[in-house]
Amino acid sequence: MLGVFPRRRFILSGDYFPITPRQLKQSWRYLRSLAREGPATELDVEATVDRVGHSGHLIEPVMRPPRLNLTELLLLIDQGGSMIPFEDLGDTLAQTARKGGRLGRAGVFYFSNYPEGHLFQDKAFSKPSMIQKVLDRLPRERTVALIFSDAGAARGGLNSERRDLTADFLKQLQTGVRRVAWINPMPRARWEGTTAGLINRLAPMFECNRRGFDDAIDVLRGRLTVKIAKR
Repeated sequence: MLGVFPRRRFILSGDYFPITPRQLKQSWRYLRSLAREGPATELDVEATVDRVGHSGHLIEPVMRPPRLNLTELLLLIDQGGSMIPFEDLGDTLAQTARKGGRLGRAGVFYFSNYPEGHLFQDKAFSKPSMIQKVLDRLPRERTVALIFSDAGAARGGLNSERRDLTADFLKQLQTGVRRVAWINPMPRARWEGTTAGLINRLAPMFECNRRGFDDAIDVLRGRLTVKIAKR
């Protein structure tokens, strides 16, 4: 019958993004800053052996605090409008970050085009939070921010107001986080001559592929420095 195809001819997979969920999970693992913190609940084998060597017998083992990842991620996702085609990719970013334990107290927030006054805790924009209140509760030295937005590249054209308002937001954002990186789902070739090209001069912006995502993670880790224009 016309229009009916054997199901076995098709490969059903979610790995059709420019970066797959598996690759995202692998890259998230590098976003960490390990330090020992908290109560001493972990056996320090080396120190215990050393104590036994000096005393000749074991009185009690040496304990130490566990190693914890102190880095927290604030994930900011542009939602709706020109970002509708990339909604599934944004969801995958959030899901893999949650599963990787990278969000901590910071979490995921949504905005449309550019944050102004408020960020939203849900994609329906029904749960607003004032930007400053979100930032005030973050431990700045531990928190980094990743923005996922086309920055105007999808529609093209130059919007100086969007550029200026984004610059204002980035300035505010940097009072509450240590580092910022930007992932753009549009290819770099589409940025030039658009608002995205202007915003690219304000924050380290990368394409949404494996190389771009890894570079963004390196920026957040402080392993890669990208020169940006002075505002």
